[in-house]
Amino acid sequence: MDFNDLQERKKRSRKRWNIISFGCFLIGLAPVGAGLFIANMLDILPNIGGTLDIKKAVAEVSEDLRNPKPVRDVEKPEKKKADTGLPKYGGLLIAVGAILSAVFAILGVNGIVEAFQEGVSLINLLLPATYLSIAVGAGVFGAYGFVRKKKRDRFNAYLKLIGDRTAVPIHYLADVMGINYHKVIKDLREMISRGILQPAWLDLKTYRLMRTDYTETQAEAPTEKKEEAISRNDRILRQIRADNDLIADEEVSRKIDRIEDLTRKIFAILEERPEKEEKLYNFMNYYLPTTLKALESYARLEAQGIETAAIRQAKQKINNALDELADGYEKQLDKLFEDDVVDITADIDVMRKMLHKDGLQEDEIVAATVKEKK
Repeated sequence: MDFNDLQERKKRSRKRWNIISFGCFLIGLAPVGAGLFIANMLDILPNIGGTLDIKKAVAEVSEDLRNPKPVRDVEKPEKKKADTGLPKYGGLLIAVGAILSAVFAILGVNGIVEAFQEGVSLINLLLPATYLSIAVGAGVFGAYGFVRKKKRDRFNAYLKLIGDRTAVPIHYLADVMGINYHKVIKDLREMISRGILQPAWLDLKTYRLMRTDYTETQAEAPTEKKEEAISRNDRILRQIRADNDLIADEEVSRKIDRIEDLTRKIFAILEERPEKEEKLYNFMNYYLPTTLKALESYARLEAQGIETAAIRQAKQKINNALDELADGYEKQLDKLFEDDVVDITADIDVMRKMLHKDGLQEDEIVAATVKEKK
C-alpha cells in the first residue's frame, strides 16, 4: 500500500469515527461521543474500515507475473474535482448542532419540570439528563462547525491577499487581516500542510511566505530581471494614475499626485542603482500594495454615489492616511541618498586635509602672496 492509499484510508477512517461519535450522542452516550470526537480530531485513534489481505495480494502479483496481460489502451476515467483542502461542512455542522441542541434541550428541560411535578427520583431524572447531555454534545458539534467556517473564511481571505505573488510579508497579512502575527504563522503552516498553498514555505529569517519550491538558498529573496522590474514599476505607476483619474475630490487627487511623483523618483533611482532594492523591501512589498489598495477602495467608495456616515468615515480615514504615506515616501527617498551623502562628505573631508597638507588652501595661498610682495 503506497502513501496515497494510506492517506485515503486514514481519511475514510476519520469519517467513520466521526459517524460513530455522532451516533453515541444520538443514543445518549454523549461523554463517550465527545471523547471519541476529540480523540479523532487529535488523530490518536486507530484506522478502521478494512485491512490489507497479504495472501491475496501476493497471489494476484504472482499470477500477473506468470501470465502477463497485453497492454491495451483504455479510456482514462474522469478526474474528480480537486480537493482544495479548505475546511468543509462548517455551515452544515452549525445547523445540525443548533437544531439538535435546541430540540434535546427543550426535551430535557420539560423532562426535569415533569420530574419535579411527579416527584423527584433518579429514574425520573435519568431520561431528561440524557437529553441534556445530547444537547451539550450537539452544541459541541455546532461550535466545531462555527470554528471550521471561520477558518475557511480566513483561509479564503489569505488566498485573495496572496494572489499570484511569489513572496508576501507575513506582517502584511497580519496587519490587513487584523490578526495576531503568531496566529497568521499558525494558519499559513496549516494551509501548507493541507495542500492549500502549494508550493509554499515560510521563510522566518525574512518573515515572508514564499510561493516557490524550497531550496538551500531559502534565505535569498527572489530576484527579478531588470526588464521585469521596469515593467512592474510602470504597471504600478499606471495603476496609481488610473485610480487618481477616477477620484473627483481635488484635495485627495493632489495628495495622490505627490505620491505618484515620489514613487516615480524612487523607481528612477532603483533603475539606475539596482543594488538599493534591498533597502526598498518593505516599501515594495508592504507600503506600495497598501497604498494601491487604499486608492482602489477610495475610488470604489466615491463611485457609490451616496454619502452614508460609514462611507464618509472610511473616506476620511483614507484621506488622512495619504498624508502619512506621502511623508513616508519622502523619507524613503531621503534614505536612498544617505549613503551617497556620507560618501561625498567623506571625500570632501579627505580633499580638505590633502589641500591643507600640500599648502594649497585658499587662505594659505593668499597669505604667501602677500608675504612675497612685502
